[in-house]
Order: sequence, then C-alpha cells, then structure tokens
Amino acid sequence: MARKRVALELMTPDPLEADSVTAAVRDNQHEIQGAALAGLVGAVLAAAGMLAIGLVLDQPTIAETVADGIARVTPLETIERMTATFGENAKHLLFVSVLIGEIGLGVVLAVVHSRRRWPTLASVGALAALVAVVGLIVLPALGEGVLGSGSGAGFGATLVSLLSTAGLFAIGYGAADRALHPAGIFADEESASRRAFLTKSILGVGGVVLGIATVQWIAERLTPSQSGEVSRGVAATNAALAGAGDLVDAMANGVPGLSPEITPNDRFYVVSKNLIRDPIVNEQSWRLEVSGFVDRPMTLTYDDLKALPAASQYFTLQCISNEVGGSLIGNALWRGIPLADLLRQAGVRAGAVDVILRAADDYADSIPISKALEPAAMLAYEMNGELLPKVHGFPVRLLVPDIYGMKNVKWVTRIEVVEYDFLGYWQTRGWDDTARMHTTSRADIPRNRSNLAAGENFVGGVAVAGSRGIQRVEVSTDGGDSWAVATIKPGLGPNAWVLWLYRWELPVEDTEQRRILVRAADGTGALQTSEVRDTLPEGSSGYHAVSVRLAEAEERSARAL
Repeated sequence: MARKRVALELMTPDPLEADSVTAAVRDNQHEIQGAALAGLVGAVLAAAGMLAIGLVLDQPTIAETVADGIARVTPLETIERMTATFGENAKHLLFVSVLIGEIGLGVVLAVVHSRRRWPTLASVGALAALVAVVGLIVLPALGEGVLGSGSGAGFGATLVSLLSTAGLFAIGYGAADRALHPAGIFADEESASRRAFLTKSILGVGGVVLGIATVQWIAERLTPSQSGEVSRGVAATNAALAGAGDLVDAMANGVPGLSPEITPNDRFYVVSKNLIRDPIVNEQSWRLEVSGFVDRPMTLTYDDLKALPAASQYFTLQCISNEVGGSLIGNALWRGIPLADLLRQAGVRAGAVDVILRAADDYADSIPISKALEPAAMLAYEMNGELLPKVHGFPVRLLVPDIYGMKNVKWVTRIEVVEYDFLGYWQTRGWDDTARMHTTSRADIPRNRSNLAAGENFVGGVAVAGSRGIQRVEVSTDGGDSWAVATIKPGLGPNAWVLWLYRWELPVEDTEQRRILVRAADGTGALQTSEVRDTLPEGSSGYHAVSVRLAEAEERSARAL
C-alpha cells in the first residue's frame, strides 16, 4: 500500500509546478508578441525612411531595385497576366509586395533576435550579414549585379539605401523593444498594457484602410445603372444626339461617352518599364548624341534641337499590351523634328540596318533604318501644344508610324545607327521585334452591361490602323450574324485614329440580351482578324464586344420573378 501511495503521489501533478509551466508559456507568448510588434515598428520605420531618402536623393531605393529584379526574372506570361488583370497598377502591386516582404522580414528578425538574446555586437554582425546576403547574393541572382552595380540605381545608391534601411530598422526596433519592456515594480502590467495598445492601434488602422479599399472595390464593380432603368451614359448619349442629322458634325462637337478626338495629356495612357520613378531630365544638361554607322557624329543640346525646322502631326499611340477594347491607346498633336532630317545631317552610311534609341532610364529599342527615314518618324518635344510631359518622355521622345508604343522610346539621349539587327529591352524578353500595329477597333458607347431605351440608340468608338488608315467600320448588334456600316469621321491626320458612330433602332418588343461587336477594315480594305490572340508576343487581336439589353425587358423580367 505504501508503494502504491508513493506511486500515486509521483503521478499526481504538482499544482504549483503546473501553474509555473502555464506562466512560462504565457510569458513566452508575450515575449514573441512583443518582439513581433517591435520588429513591425522598426520595419515600417525603415521602409518609410528608405522611401523618404530615395525621394530626397532622387535615387531608386533597394525595394525598387529588388522589385525590378523580380520583374526581370519573372516569366513574361506571368507579367502579362498580371498586367491584364491589374493594368498599370500591376507594377505598383509588385513594389508593394516587396515592401510587405521587407516588413515581414523585419518581424521575423525581431522574433529570432528575442529568442537568441544576442548581445549588441552579435546583433550588429547579424544585421551586417543580412545586408551582405542581399547585396552579394540576392541582387546578383535577380540580375541587378553585385550591390546593384547592374541596376538603374547603381552601386552607390544601392549601398546607401541598403545601409540606411538596416540602420533605421535597428533604431526603430531598439526603441520599440525598450518601450515594450519597461522596468519597475509594475513592469509586467505596463508591458502588457503597451502591447495591447500598440496591437489595437495597428489593427484599427489596418481595418480602416482595408474597409476603405473594400468599399472602393465594390463601388467600382457596381452595374452602370439600376435594374430596369436606362443607363445614365446611354441616356446622356441619346439626349445629345437626339435629332442629329449629320453624325460627322456631332462627333466633331463631342459626344458624351465617346472618346475625344484628341486625348488630353493627363488622360493619355502611361506605360514604362520603371516600377516607381521615371527619370527626371534637366534640359540644360541634357544632350542628344547621334553616333554609330554615320559619317558625321554629332551632339545636340535642347536648344539646338528646338532650333531645327519643326513640324506638327496628329499621331495615335497604342501599347502592345493593350487588350482588345482596352484603354492603352490615345491620340495627340505632337510637335518636333523629323528623325530623317537628323540622320541625313549625320550622314547614314550604306549598309545601315537599325537605328537604336537609348533613353535616360537605360531603356533601349530599335527600328529599321527604313522606318527611321519615313517622313512621319519624329523626335517630339511638344504634346498638345505643351512641353512634352515628364511621364511622356521629356525632353524628347520618338514617334514612328505603324509600330506599337514600346518602340516609341521616351527620354531619348542617344541615337545610334548600326549595321545589325538590335534586340531591345522587351525583345530580349520575348516580345515581337517588328511590333507592327494591328488594325484596332473599340466600342466606347454603350458600356458593357448597359440598359438601353427602346427606339433610337447609338453605338460608337474609335478605330486605327497606323498609316494604313481606316476605310470602314462595321457593327453587328446580333452577335455577328449580320453587319452594318457605321459613319466615320475622318482622322485628323494619316497616323491618327478615326471616330465612328452607328445609329441603331432597338425594337420595343426586344427581350433578349444583345451582344454588340465591332470590326474595322484598314485603308487597303483588309478586314481586321477575328482570331482571338493574347497580347504576347505581337499584340492582341479579335473583335471587341459589349453586352446590352432593353431596359423594359429588365422590368418585365423583374415583374415575372
């Protein structure tokens, strides 16, 4: 019996010991939570400071360099899927993802540090080792060179950004860690109170930001009109065109919902390889070098360039990443000098193959010498009567007919004539080197999923085929079973898009959803292809389609339910 009693006593847990284990687990959790919070504060401070320093110095940050490297090694198909889904925001999303990763790394480092309890010297050594890993291993693996020597930032700016980010993290983490671990009789209670306050603050701010983003996301995806009502855009278009005799005059005066014939500078699409910052070029120090396979190499200042005989032309640009019916297209009035004049002054030698254009952001692309010598190929320094905006390539950009926007190089600093076929920035990544613009047509009105009124309605949009011009635009209101010719307003120039409108009588008894299609024929009479193709590698193709239905049909359907 004595032995059994001893055994039972040994098997029975000591309440004091159990409480001690529970307290140890709780203390451990609190320690991890405190370290994570301190690491979060330090990482956010480091990220904010890094961005501020980059802004002040006007130099790319380490986050931008890493994001650019990730984009460099990411398969082009993945990039195109992201672009198709998020548009121009895709590269911003990549940059934000890198920032989130940087903050997450800071949290992990803080937790590891709290568990290891390294002394100060060892902590500094660990942070220095991490900086070395990023600069000597990660960046080269992403194609950015040792310490960013092969990136747009270069060695110096990358090193400054790396060291300042690490230093700001150490300062922020240390301060937050000390604040979360006070001394004194009530240290535990004070520490818990501060952790709780900081946690609630972070969750509160995050909740507000997430809530606002969610509301905006829902609002952007609401249907254009209430069920059963004529869409506001449709009503505005019909009211403006009611009784219009000449649709060409109506388009010249402007039609609600239809693209303006000249795209305002602030609404003209913007695409570049740069994730966050485009180059800022000082026209006083800017120089344009013309070199290579020429007899008379030359260097021009901004004033020299503007002193040359200039010309103006309306010109439509379209990005090769533009989806069918997409918005990466615009038309503007440009002013500049013919590229051919500059090349003739330089004396292009026989046997020249390509003209390479290099930019202030290290971008480069080429066009065949035959395209460079076309009269419409231009080095533009004005856009819609204003100095060329920074985002569109100030001080000078290229415009070349029939070719997608990626070859219309911005921020040009050097023109080099070569006797070989040069593959540019995007061509080495899988894009087509010819990049000939397909015949493109788009329906602007009515918008997709609009409710139409019975009787007179209008379908309209834009069409372009480069210097080939547009011969006709055809519209189908029955999903492609039949086609009718729309009214075209001739373009403002041989390289400008055309506006088009089609007057359509929708029967009052119509109960079906209608699928409207549009297609165009270029100046040679060749009809744009119906084959649906993705943007990669040579631009998208297919007919743009929108779905609409009679508003009264919506009401009848609602009553039937």
